[in-house]
Amino acid sequence: MRTMSLTAKLYREQDERIADRQPVNLGATVRRDDQRPIDVQIDDLSSTGFRMQSDEPIAMDSTVSVGIAGLGRHTARVVRQNGNQYGCSFLRPVSIDGIDVAEPPQTIVRADFGTVASPPMLMHEDPPLDAVERRIRQFRGPIILTGLIVPWIIIGAILTALA
Repeated sequence: MRTMSLTAKLYREQDERIADRQPVNLGATVRRDDQRPIDVQIDDLSSTGFRMQSDEPIAMDSTVSVGIAGLGRHTARVVRQNGNQYGCSFLRPVSIDGIDVAEPPQTIVRADFGTVASPPMLMHEDPPLDAVERRIRQFRGPIILTGLIVPWIIIGAILTALA
């Protein structure tokens, strides 16, 4: 059985766009009148405008400055809003020849790779000890006992002297 795919582009009759939109996935910076930078994501781009997503509200019909890597900085007007998505129109058309157009993701290899096996448990060996560490370990018990007994001897001597 052979399968075939066909890509179609649908146009609405009332669509007043002059240039074709290209799907892109670009990070950009928008500045409103207050010149504060806002990070946005550009989803569609054409020589006359773009569609972007912004977490910060931007007023309709406001003029913004947008900086796009590979295109530079341009002035645009916000002409459409739907939730956090905004449609903007460049005040002057720009050339988008240097922009990489996003390709829709495709499945290159489809396979059942199974489950990931857990790595084998490794026994960790203690690193070799240097001479000082060996000496400390040799006398560790007597050092601890001395530390416990000496304070009691001092306390006993003080109590005997006071009595």
